[in-house]
Amino acid sequence: MENNYKVGDYYLDNNQMQLLLNNDNNIVIAGAGAGKTLTIMGKINYLIENKLTTPEKIIVISFTNASVNDIKTKIKYAVNVSTFHKLAMNILAKASYEYSICPSNYLHYIIDETLRTCSLNMQKDILKFLNINQKYDKFLKSQNYNSFCNFIETFINLWKTNNYNFSNINLKKFTKLEKRILMLIFNIYKKYIEEKNGIQSLDFDDLILKATDIIKRTKIECDYIIIDEFQDTSFIRLNLIKELVKYTFAKVIVVGDDWQSIYRFSGCDLNIFLSFTTLFNNVQTIKLENTYRNSQELINIAAKFISKNPLQIQKSLKSSKHTDNPLIFVPYTKEFETLKKLLDYLLLKTDNIMIISRNNKDIFNYIDNDIIKYQDNKVIYKEHQIKYLTIHRSKGLEAEYVILLNCNDNLLGIPNRIENNNLIKKVFIEREMPYAEERRLYYVAITRCKEKTFLLYNKDTPSPFIIETKKIIKKFHKKITYF
Repeated sequence: MENNYKVGDYYLDNNQMQLLLNNDNNIVIAGAGAGKTLTIMGKINYLIENKLTTPEKIIVISFTNASVNDIKTKIKYAVNVSTFHKLAMNILAKASYEYSICPSNYLHYIIDETLRTCSLNMQKDILKFLNINQKYDKFLKSQNYNSFCNFIETFINLWKTNNYNFSNINLKKFTKLEKRILMLIFNIYKKYIEEKNGIQSLDFDDLILKATDIIKRTKIECDYIIIDEFQDTSFIRLNLIKELVKYTFAKVIVVGDDWQSIYRFSGCDLNIFLSFTTLFNNVQTIKLENTYRNSQELINIAAKFISKNPLQIQKSLKSSKHTDNPLIFVPYTKEFETLKKLLDYLLLKTDNIMIISRNNKDIFNYIDNDIIKYQDNKVIYKEHQIKYLTIHRSKGLEAEYVILLNCNDNLLGIPNRIENNNLIKKVFIEREMPYAEERRLYYVAITRCKEKTFLLYNKDTPSPFIIETKKIIKKFHKKITYF
């Protein structure tokens, strides 16, 4: 097969071309930096230019508004591109269904309100559950508190998006303390539903559930459904797609990377991606294994690290790029001084730098408002403005050099221990190894670079991921490089 099909300034490679010439349901398994967006663009162009369908009969779905906007700017045809939630809203509009949107932070507000007004006994239970030795009023002002709120929100999202009920729980396997925390969570969820119903509003998951229920009452014409970032799909989103296919007979093309599934906190389930060939008929599998971002040296290390997750799909990623020592270890005793020294070094080379971390607030440990400032998601140093993002928000982005902060062994490092509490594993039975999603987060972080990633950690408390990465590099008979 010749790579003679051009999309924009690029020709598709042989693997990417397979999708264009295949007219079945398809799952495209794409490695980091393998040009999956380019492949989607190619498929859309090919379908329309060869008169296999028309633009209005193609639905493209992506995970975030940012990725939707990115795809829209690259498509030259007027196809329907949206998030799952926007698609659901379009279906409700076609059915003339009236509703109001629940504020996106409403659940978080109820969690916060409940935790700040709970009884003294419950306060003691929470601190004991988290194994935190401090007064509750101080806990309320800490990052640990924010993470505990996120943990509760994650639990409720998983409960709802997986259609769980109390019959799914065997209470005999929980300790008395865990049962009391469960009751706290269920009371929060009950209050959330009551207050949401009281103002007659739907949250984003309600939109999808309601749209799935009323598709049969709408007239939707669709030949192809193309879903980007399919590794981050929940059961209620899957059911929506199945209903669409049932009434439109559309072909389904999904694109994603199981190594980069990092949104379980919003109810996404990687097993949907892994079992896609059993969910739809006549599915063809295509792998994009040429990567155009990372060097082969980085791919070797990152693939070895992520492959410790036994349930994931094996890939043989290849790159024509080569970079000696793509991962640089930066142990420190003083965060600010180390970051300043590193920025002085890198800014002599380029300003194409991205700083990322596990948590939003990590950056405040590394800045000094007189010299290094932080404003509007940017680190400001001298005359330079450097993008700062969480790992989640950095997904899909890249830079010549990447700085990964807080690679430390603590509750809020990477892996984060609060948001991966054992209570979630007991309720939502997992087949994966411990911290599997945190491992994928780390993989996403270290593969954002075109050249090198700098890993910053306290020299006395390195993350277990840092220790493991060093062992992998040694196995390749390479020298570990420090800054």
